[in-house]
Parts: sequence; structure tokens; C-alpha cells
Amino acid sequence: MMRLIDVASSEVVKALKGSKMTRIREVFRKKAPRLIVIVEDYFKNKYVGYVTRHDVIQITSSKSNKLVDDFLHDKPILTPELSIQEAISILRESGRYALPLVESLETKKVLGIFSYRGLLRVLKASGFSPKAKAAADVMTTENLPLIPQQSPITKAWSQLVYRGRQGLVVIRDEKTPKPVGILTALDLIQSGKWYFRRESEHGVTTPARVRTVMKRGAIVAYPDTPVDIIADYIINHDFSLIPVVDKDGNVIGIVTQEDVVRAYIEGIKPGRVPVPAALPPLRAEAQEALTFRSSTSIMQQVLVSAKIAAPSGLRAIDIARPELPAVRLTDTIERARNIMLREKVNSLLVVDEEGRIVGSLSTRNFLYAIGIKGPLWKRRPYEKSFINEIMNQNVLLVREETPVEDVAKEMLNTESEVAIVTDEKGLLKGIITKEELADALARIRGEMKIENIMPPPKLGVVHPHHSLAHAVKRMKAYYLDALAVAVGGVAEGVVSENRLPFIPLEDSKTGLRTRRLLWVKKLEKGGRKMGRYIKITPLLVEDVMVPTRDIVETDETLENAINIMKKLNIYGLPVINKDGKVIGVVCKHDYMRELARASKLVGKIKTKVREARLSE
Repeated sequence: MMRLIDVASSEVVKALKGSKMTRIREVFRKKAPRLIVIVEDYFKNKYVGYVTRHDVIQITSSKSNKLVDDFLHDKPILTPELSIQEAISILRESGRYALPLVESLETKKVLGIFSYRGLLRVLKASGFSPKAKAAADVMTTENLPLIPQQSPITKAWSQLVYRGRQGLVVIRDEKTPKPVGILTALDLIQSGKWYFRRESEHGVTTPARVRTVMKRGAIVAYPDTPVDIIADYIINHDFSLIPVVDKDGNVIGIVTQEDVVRAYIEGIKPGRVPVPAALPPLRAEAQEALTFRSSTSIMQQVLVSAKIAAPSGLRAIDIARPELPAVRLTDTIERARNIMLREKVNSLLVVDEEGRIVGSLSTRNFLYAIGIKGPLWKRRPYEKSFINEIMNQNVLLVREETPVEDVAKEMLNTESEVAIVTDEKGLLKGIITKEELADALARIRGEMKIENIMPPPKLGVVHPHHSLAHAVKRMKAYYLDALAVAVGGVAEGVVSENRLPFIPLEDSKTGLRTRRLLWVKKLEKGGRKMGRYIKITPLLVEDVMVPTRDIVETDETLENAINIMKKLNIYGLPVINKDGKVIGVVCKHDYMRELARASKLVGKIKTKVREARLSE
């Protein structure tokens, strides 16, 4: 019999009691969880409450001083003795898609997160088939969450906050209910465009339109679309809902995560007549520019397929570095940045006051913490926030004899940049970062060609005039740690993850660096061009790229490519085809992925690090 603890995810995003809601917002932007569990102390892991995406969008200023304590939900929570059906009932009654699982109501030790998505993942992996076969059997047809694309964002905000909608289907207009996008609380959080009122300022700003915030392009289903296909989309992308359209493309219903779980556990909704499921998959209306992909799908997709290699026999202890600098939880980001520069490392361990390892901090964590959107005069060059607000808590604890392929797989799946190597007594014996994994692949399969590990063409290529925000979004979407910068197929440079946090945004004499465009306009029709004004724009790719003419061809070896990266201190290189045109990038994440593909690991490696201490 399936237990609640078997279904709950152990990957819990946490924050400390007393944190500012603006910092909680940053965590939601970076990790996109359904909820964040609030604890008194990271090490003790004692539950205090939780906050959701909907709580974050209730703060109405980018400079809000409100604390997470004012938005905490302490109930409902789940305990292991509950059945799956009881847990589903609690989710349904509360209107949540996920809830914390604690050891007991007395100890309140956080064990994991139970969610509809996690339950569907386990059901699919266990071979369960849905009792209701088609979307029409379980779709919601009443009180649909529709909103026209020209509506002010205030109207969407009200539906999300006051009516508890998990998502809204954006339609062309009220007369033409064709889906053109989806809007969720997470979209508001990532855009920041719901700040139509200011807590610290007077007046009300002009609200944005829904179409400027929504996720463009909607994955749509038909009444006869198979439920198991819809479940796959929810599992891989965590969609809150999927619109169901008729033959003319008009919205006639929605399928929510709750509806799909009902299809597996309970069957068709009362009063419905079963509809035979058809084979055609879901289709997309108005394709989105970037499609975020799961680590599993990214792991399998390369330019040219290659046979999965047998495990190398190389162990974790064979490649581990003996030490890594550390910072304390209470240190500032600026201090951590300076330590990285001084020690010439791209990752740090994070320890508490007693010397226990509680997390890690890498240049990738910096990447998502640095302000990259908006005009430069609004930006703070060096955040004064603390380590515990941006660090990665997924530090793997592996034994000395663990195959390097297994280490690579779990680091990729958990987006962890560091793995701690310990002996049988739990004493620290070494540390593994992605640099060690990339070197390991070059050592054991150095003659392998670049084309066998690099992503498909164009995924890792940007133009110098793309915004930095676009570049970072692309790196996150496709699990890349470098991008090739090219114009007309000619390489200009590289955007490298390990160099971005150290790019100076401030000059000691002139202050913040700015990119100024001089605009000239006529003051009157037919008159001379007299009026002038200056526009300050966001940073562009060319402002942050590392200029380089070093490139590799698709038939270059892994060993040669990694040697060039190490020489230039970058994480990736532009890749050209036989015609000399840039077609993509090869980066250190690709080396990790290739190692991970050879993993025979079943289950998960521990992520607890409480036994490992720097003093050992």
C-alpha cells in the first residue's frame, strides 16, 4: 500500500522566520516552488508555517518591509499516518496544490512536500493507469477562470488573490474565447508588474495589461485528449491548468492538477458520459520563445546520439578535491563574492555557527540573485542580503566508493553545485564540484567528439543585442552554464556563468555603468529635430560577454575543449559546423550530463549534510 511518505518530495525549499517578503519573492523567482516552508533554524528543521505564491503577490511594493511572519499559514499540514485519499481531501478543501508533511504535530520536523504533481509522478512511475481516460471525463466546465488579454493586471490580481485561482486562461477577447496564454501568480512574481500600489509612495501607478505579463502560448487539449498525456505535461512542467478547446479553438473547459488526480484515483466526474480517448497529443497555441525543460529530458537530448557508455569504475574519492573555502550563514553576498575572487573558486561551502555544513553557494546562485532587469539606475550593484537567502540547500552527501556517474546524475537532478564525500563514519574526505566532473569525463572519454554531448543547434546561441535577462532565462531554461554569442554565424564571445557575478556594474568615479541611447524628436509637425532625451536601457549581452575567438568544431575532442575552457577560465565554447558557422555551445553542464547518462543509480542519494563538519 502506498504511503504518504513514499509520495512526498524530500526537496523542500525553506526560509527562516523573520525573513523579509521581498527576499521570499526572490526565492520564488529562482526556484519556482509551490510553497516555501518557514523554519526557526535550518539545522533543527522545525516547522513554523509556510507561504505560497499567492501570499507573495499581496505585497504591493518592491521596497516593502513586511516580514514573512505576517503571511504565515500554520495549517493545514499533513502527517505520515494519513492515507493518500485523506491527504487529497485536505488539498481539495484548502484549495492548495501542495502542503508540507511533518513528522508529527508535536515535533513538527519537516519531512517533505506532498503535492498533486508529486503524486502523479509516483502513480505514473508505478504503472498506474487513469480510471477516467479522456479530458472530457474530468474537466471543469463551470466558473472558468478566463480573462481577456487587454484587461488590466489589477483584475487578474484580484482573481488570483481574492478568489484563490491557481491560474487564469488568457483569451483573445470576450467575444473570441480563444486561448492566447496562461497567467499564474508565478508569472506576476517573475515580472514584478503587479506593483500598482506603493506602500512607501503616494498615488497609484498605471497598471500593466495582462498580455504583457502572461506566459505567451497555451498548451491546449481537446475533449478526447488522453488524461495520461495531460499528466505528463503537468509532471514535466508543473502546469496549474490546461485549457480544453472545441474544434473551433474556443475554450470549453479546463483540466486542473486536481482533475487529473481525480482521473487516476476516483474516475470520471458524476454525471459524465465516458468519452473515448484519441491518440493525437496536446498542441500549442502561439508557441512560446523559450520552453523550460526538465533535467530528465535535457539529459537525453544531444546534437548527435551516441551509445551510452558503461560506468567507468571511477569513484567519488578518486576525483574529489581536498578542500573548499567556506562562508557562514550570516555573511553577506559581497563577502562571499570577494572570497571567490581571492581564492579563485566558483563554489563555497556554507556552515552554521557550530561549523556544520548546511548548504553551498556557487556562481549560479549569484546569477539568480543579481538584479538583471530594468534600467540600471534602479539596480543595486552588490546586494547586501545574506547567504542563507540565496544558498543552495541541496548539498549531496556521498560515500567514497560512489561511482562518479551517480554523483553527476544527482547533482544534475537537484541542481546542486557541490557534493560532499565522506567515509563510513561521516567524516569529510573531499568535495566534488562540476569542475571535477568535467575533468573526469575528459579523463575517461577524452577522445569522444563534441557533437555527441552538445545540445541541439541554436539552443545555446544569443545575439550581442539580446538583453542580459533573456540570456539568463535561456541558461536556466535549457540547463546551460554558458552561451555562445554570435552575429551572422560568426562567434563574438561567450556568456559564462562563472564570470557574470564578477562583472563590475559600478565605477568608482562615475557610479553605476549605464547604456545611454540618445533620442531626437521633432517638437512640432514639420519642424526641425530639436527635442532630445536620453533613455537608459537594461544591460545587453555584449556588456557582459567574454570576447573570444577560440572556437571548436563538432568533431573536436572533449579533452581539447575542456583544456581551452580551463585556459580561458570560462564554462563554455562556441561550436561551429563544417561551414564555419556557429551552431551552438558546449559547456561544463554538458560534461556533467554525459557522465549522468551512464549512471545506473536507482533512487536518490542522501542530501543531508549534518554529519559532515569542516573541523573533521
